[in-house]
Order: sequence, then structure tokens, then C-alpha cells
Amino acid sequence: MDMDKSPLEKWIDAQKGNPGFEVALRKLVSYACAEWFRRENLVAYAPEEALARVLATDMPEYPLGKWLDSPARFAPEIADFCEKTKVLPLPEALKGDFPKLLDLRGVVCPNNAMRSRLVMAGLPEGASLDIYLDDGSPIENVPGALVADGHIVKNRQKKEDFWLLSVVKRSSRV
Repeated sequence: MDMDKSPLEKWIDAQKGNPGFEVALRKLVSYACAEWFRRENLVAYAPEEALARVLATDMPEYPLGKWLDSPARFAPEIADFCEKTKVLPLPEALKGDFPKLLDLRGVVCPNNAMRSRLVMAGLPEGASLDIYLDDGSPIENVPGALVADGHIVKNRQKKEDFWLLSVVKRSSRV
């Protein structure tokens, strides 16, 4: 019954299929993350940084990366997450410094490029991030996507069965 739905669920139902729906869902998640940090820590992070912090932190109970790979498909989960951020305490894993590692092993193209771009967008200027990538298309495509965004790939190192990519966030003062 429609009366049992939250305003957010009603909005999602009304917007499904509209152009820009997936972009709007990603933005919705970023604002929910920012509000979660603000409410819990009284810290005001930009939505991009708040989303980047949550994406880069390994929390299986909140698989935002998977949800943001196909936001329309996971709209109910996204709505539930956004509602929960209004009342649930900020997980301990999010209370520390910005994560220094983004593990994208097992994430297929182009989702690994999209996730790395979202995290880099929220990273403070001049900060470094190590990214784990699979062999093949990921190591061939992700570095180029990040360089195209103006970031600096400092190192690309083959490990046992994956690659370690070290990236520095570009400065907007170019």
C-alpha cells in the first residue's frame, strides 16, 4: 500500500525510468553520507568526500559500491540506507582518517573506474590513495581514467595476483 511508503520510496517510485534517475540516486547517497557524518560527528564533509569515505571503507553491511554500480536496480536498498543514516550511529570504521586503500579486486569494468573516480573526487587535494586492481582490463583502463581526470599515477606495481596503483589527487590550482 502506498501509504506505508516513506517519502523517499514514493519519490523513487515516481522517478524510475526517468533520464538522470541513476545520477540522482548517486547524489542522494552522497548527501545521506554527508548528513550521517554531520549528525554523528558534527563534521561537515562535502557530499563527495563523505561518499568517498564510505565507499573506500570496507563495510559489508553497506555495499555502496555494488549499489552505485547499478543504482536503479538497488533503489530499494539505497532508500533503506538513506533512511538508516538518519538514525543509526556512524560505524566505528568511519570514525578514523580517510582510508589509504581502495580494494577493487573482483570489480568488473567499467565499475572499477567509476568507483575509483568517485573515491578520488572526495579525496582531499594532494592526498594519496593505493588502489588494488585485477590484471587485464582493470589495470589497462582505470589508470587512464584517473589520469584523464587530472590525477597523478605515481606507481603501478604488479603484486602476486593483482596490481597496486598509487594515485595522488590532483590540485585544482592548476
